Amino acid sequence: MFVQFITLCYYEYLSNEIRNVKKSLGAKNGDSKHDVETNLVLEKKLKSWLDNSPVYLVLQWFDTVESVKVSSKLLAKRWTTEITLRDRMFLDKMGVILPY
Repeated sequence: MFVQFITLCYYEYLSNEIRNVKKSLGAKNGDSKHDVETNLVLEKKLKSWLDNSPVYLVLQWFDTVESVKVSSKLLAKRWTTEITLRDRMFLDKMGVILPY
């Protein structure tokens, strides 16, 4: 029960942080670097993804992938194993420092 309690605490903390990030996405804040149209469009896409994905799926999205084999050209177009701009923006807003 203790482990479940700790897990629930972490889950609630992450849920709250994601809710706080969603509040600021896609809205102008007066910063000229932030209020660029391309950045706002990317933020709106991130907000849409967060609105349509439960917390456990967001966490699974960032799970480590050791190797991926794609069997067809169609799947290769739809599958990516790199950090996308959306992923980078989400991790940046959550306070995760990426080495590159």
